[in-house]
Amino acid sequence: MSDEFTDVEAPVVPKTYDLLGILVLAGGLSMGEEALAKMSKAEAVSLAVRELITRLAASKNSSNFSFAIVTFDTVARIHTEITPVVDMDDCADYDPMNGHGGKTEIGVGLEAAHAIANDFLNDTSTSLRKWVTVVIMSDGVSDKEDEAIAAANAMKTNKRITICTTLFERVSSKDEKARQLLIQLATRPQDFKTVYDSHTLRDLFIRS
Repeated sequence: MSDEFTDVEAPVVPKTYDLLGILVLAGGLSMGEEALAKMSKAEAVSLAVRELITRLAASKNSSNFSFAIVTFDTVARIHTEITPVVDMDDCADYDPMNGHGGKTEIGVGLEAAHAIANDFLNDTSTSLRKWVTVVIMSDGVSDKEDEAIAAANAMKTNKRITICTTLFERVSSKDEKARQLLIQLATRPQDFKTVYDSHTLRDLFIRS
């Protein structure tokens, strides 16, 4: 899908399908830890989202894409309702710790994303083909792992929804337990990636 974003100077093409990207971003306490480039993980996430919006809004295929953003710790918050990418603010604050800072429960974020995905896919106001890509970003293992797995499995029953997962790690540490959980939550093992900074996270968002 990333090839669709290379001709950034080309005219926007007519809308031919609807693709919704739902970013599910962990906002637990550990997201305040320092990442690369002397910024916290949460600051790196906010930067990556802003750069993603800038990139996609300039794409010739921008009319086909919408986004929603969910942040979570032990509760989920809808940061951004379903919004066409061309209407999103690439200067806004997308720090997932805003309103959070507790433990990490991926299941609550997935449940919120599933509800958004269902609303989008069940909307009959257009006859265009619709798909949803959910991108879960966490920096560690989830509390209540069974609930996270159950929420992901419920979403996977709909073949028009793809779940991608990413582990935001520090270069100096490895969390194998978190890695294995996020692989299990993804639609396919290859839909999981590890990132270390805002640039690799942005590129993962685009590839997803």
